[in-house]
Amino acid sequence: MIITKLTFHNFGVYAGNNVFEFESSKPVALIGGMNGRGKTTFLEGVLLALYGANSFAYSESKYSSYGQYLKAFVNTADGSLETYVELEFKLENETDERYLIRRSWFGNVQRTRETIQVKKDGQDNTFLTDNWAMFIENILPSGLSSFFFFDGEKIAELAVENTNAQMKESIKTLLGISVLDLLDNDISRIVNRVGKRSNDKVYTKELEILRERKNQTEVALQIIDDHIAETSAQIEEARKKLEKAKVDYTSKGGVIVVQRQDLFTERTALVAKVEQGKETLIGVAASELPLLLVKDLLEDISVQAAKEHETKLLGYTVDKIHSMFATYSNGGDSNSVRDFISYVENKAAEESTEIVFDISDQSFYQLTSLLRNGLMNAQGNMLQNMATCQKGIAKIDEIDSYLSVDIDEKALSKIYKKIKTLEQEIIEHEAALEIAQKQRTGLNGDVMRATSEYNRFVENMLSNLESDDDNGRILKYAHHATQVLAEYKIRLQKKKIGTLAETMTKCYKQLANKKNLISRIDMDAVTLDFVYLNADNQIVSKESLSAGEKQLMVISLLWALAICSKKKLPVIIDTPLSRMDSVHRVALIKTYFPNASDQTIILSTDSEIDKHYYEIMKDTVGDEFTLVYDDELKCSKIKKGYFLGD
Repeated sequence: MIITKLTFHNFGVYAGNNVFEFESSKPVALIGGMNGRGKTTFLEGVLLALYGANSFAYSESKYSSYGQYLKAFVNTADGSLETYVELEFKLENETDERYLIRRSWFGNVQRTRETIQVKKDGQDNTFLTDNWAMFIENILPSGLSSFFFFDGEKIAELAVENTNAQMKESIKTLLGISVLDLLDNDISRIVNRVGKRSNDKVYTKELEILRERKNQTEVALQIIDDHIAETSAQIEEARKKLEKAKVDYTSKGGVIVVQRQDLFTERTALVAKVEQGKETLIGVAASELPLLLVKDLLEDISVQAAKEHETKLLGYTVDKIHSMFATYSNGGDSNSVRDFISYVENKAAEESTEIVFDISDQSFYQLTSLLRNGLMNAQGNMLQNMATCQKGIAKIDEIDSYLSVDIDEKALSKIYKKIKTLEQEIIEHEAALEIAQKQRTGLNGDVMRATSEYNRFVENMLSNLESDDDNGRILKYAHHATQVLAEYKIRLQKKKIGTLAETMTKCYKQLANKKNLISRIDMDAVTLDFVYLNADNQIVSKESLSAGEKQLMVISLLWALAICSKKKLPVIIDTPLSRMDSVHRVALIKTYFPNASDQTIILSTDSEIDKHYYEIMKDTVGDEFTLVYDDELKCSKIKKGYFLGD
């Protein structure tokens, strides 16, 4: 099914005649418009044209009657009060059949009634006009339309919920499983009719009692299942409120109030540490540290002092040699020794240095030690203490900024009470959920026992019926059919659900950024609840997924359902990128939009699909429209192109 043309005449925000013609073979059609320009009206118009009173847009609206709903769309700009919606589409089959459905009504009557006109291949078709609802249900059942025509905001809402009952029934319908429930009901009605005609009143009465007991236990089980689903939803809602309340509490200074005494204690310790650091710095400044300013001079002094020290040593050496020579010369020839002494004296004279500083050996040692280690150690100690003091002062300033916050303790008290109330509410709901789950276990046992007892009685009754009794044969084969149907339903559901889960996994992996977070998606064949598994086959809780990932999960389900249904139908998405980050937006634009269907119509604002995202997807975009609002006429008009000059 491909939509080729949609016409609005005085419909909603569209005054006069407004026509969308879809002519391109590319898969994506882009309709841009600011909020209030008619994007949602476009979606509602398509649903109204196709389904009329069966449209989910009407059933979810605030209007108590279909007439009021129609009247709400009448645009009075031209004064005619005539409104119609006209949709043309083609079915891609051997003959490419083309259909036109037009619904028109007037807003100047007390009871608004619509007129329907249907054409096939350009010719009026009375049969389709009279039986349009039946015809469209065969193409796209109204109960499944939400899988193909949907609102991004609702996707965001579905993302925080578990698979609800309506979704589960829709899944069964789309996969062709619900038809088995209808068959089961039909067989039950036959059994009831035959039982009433049976001559064996004793058997019939007992059979009715057992059947009623079985039905009652099944109803009770369904009630407790609904209660469990409702309680789970209440817990989820309470948790959302609790999370928001905690954020409000923190933003208004609640954490500071709780930590105030600890902050005062920490501040006192920091002040003491800073003061200690300052004292240490004063001590360092009073010792060797100032000599860093004249380090170069000290190094020069050290060099000169070393030379002076060497000169002194040579002088001491010469004097000692003279003394020893005097002793030696009394005993023998001293000419050669005298020559050596002369050499030493000359050498000492050549290498002597003028005495400038004349520092002692101890002072020379202290100067050498100071230059080697003392000054560097003093500098390192100073820098370390300065860093400690600066860090402490910065932390003190941070604490002071916290303590100086103007806190409304009255408002905080109200939020705190709300947090405690919500926490208690969650505890109570969880306790109720646990009780309900235990009750369900018991009720499920009751259902199994009642069903088993009913089946045993039926088998016993059938064995006692005469073989030529028509009623008996009907009951016998109906019972066998029911048993076969029950087994077939389980097997079929497992097969269908397995295929759906596998397809959904593939779709999710094409869209998800964290491709290794979820390795496989499984679906319970009985409850239709999803389970997310990682590579180690461990369950990944839904709460661990981000909001964007949850939305992708819902879109993956819708995509997988469309694939598994094998229905070639258009997809219309209103505000598709609601609440999604840039990574997930790119995934949808590049992967989902071009592959969701042969025709995907996107209704977007300029902030959702902006110039950047438009450039990414433009190769797959065919038809483009922009909804422009006329302030004078108070209506929207259609322009070709996506946000060109709007």
